[in-house]
Amino acid sequence: MGLMHIDDIQPGMKLAADVKDQTGRILLTAGHEVTERHVKIFRMWGVIEADIEGVDRDEISVVASAPVDSTMVGDVQNQARSRFRHADLEHPAVKELYRLYTERMAPPDTEGGDRAG
Repeated sequence: MGLMHIDDIQPGMKLAADVKDQTGRILLTAGHEVTERHVKIFRMWGVIEADIEGVDRDEISVVASAPVDSTMVGDVQNQARSRFRHADLEHPAVKELYRLYTERMAPPDTEGGDRAG
């Protein structure tokens, strides 16, 4: 079982745990197969991740650590610095948000370059 971001959840995946909105109301119970409509509903109710059957946390880490196009790293970092220009990049929470932003914005490298960080 592994938590997957809503952007990575595909129709046909099976829930390992109930999906709840921010107030704790159950939107879909464990064992159900996710449809595209479910994903839209999850987004509408602010769900950002779900526990999916058959997904290992290590697999998610491998996908997340895939290489990115090294020529785009500088552009992504410049864009991130611009967006975070008024934030304290030394604050742990802001530092993590900055890292996640650059990780998400860096396109995958089809030629095997280094990962932005």
